[in-house]
Amino acid sequence: MFLVVVCGARAGDDGELTYKAQCQKCHGTKGEGSTDPAMKIKPENLTSASVQKKTDEELYKSIAYGVGHKEYAHAFAERGLSAKQIAELVTYIRSFAEVRKKSK
Repeated sequence: MFLVVVCGARAGDDGELTYKAQCQKCHGTKGEGSTDPAMKIKPENLTSASVQKKTDEELYKSIAYGVGHKEYAHAFAERGLSAKQIAELVTYIRSFAEVRKKSK
């Protein structure tokens, strides 16, 4: 049996790295959903009260399976993200609520 130890990155950094790789293009750097106006769909503002009031399970299902999406189903579980990565994304998206509070 081998034990692999990963050093350097903090646990919270993993969600941010996944967000930047998978979500930022559409949802924006800070989750505001204001990206390329030429996009056919309007990405959700992840800082909004409507997103932030969702349960972790609802956010997880939305990211993993596209639950609740009308125009574009994410289904990132089918695209190769692990359950751990998706859970870390949920945690990272929760950090956008703090950004919203500070900007008021």
